[in-house]
Amino acid sequence: MKILKQVIVLGIVLVSFQCANTSYYQTWGTHKVRLNGYSANEGYAIIDSFEITFTRVYMFWGLSNIRDKSLDELLAEIYLKHPNTSIGDLKISEEYEFSDSIYDLVTFGILRPYTLHLKGNIYSKNTGSGSK
Repeated sequence: MKILKQVIVLGIVLVSFQCANTSYYQTWGTHKVRLNGYSANEGYAIIDSFEITFTRVYMFWGLSNIRDKSLDELLAEIYLKHPNTSIGDLKISEEYEFSDSIYDLVTFGILRPYTLHLKGNIYSKNTGSGSK
């Protein structure tokens, strides 16, 4: 009986520490996104920067997601504000913040949020319109 209790406790602990599976993919293909920046030699200049925060929510200790967005959906507002631009210096971090852990604790892990942070710069291609 004591071994059965230990197996049950071990099972609960292992399930409680499940990590949510995340992926970042782009499907549009018409916009360029780089993790590093664009150089002036390529004809690009920084015109703006952005920072996006989004909370992903998973159910059953991270086993299935109920609120998620693709990279395209997260960057759509930037693409609409700045057409014909490219995104560079993209930094993606997904954190399990203190507020996320409180929510997770209250729901006993049934709902597990993760906070996603996106930062980057918006580059525009120079047209080279300088004339002599």
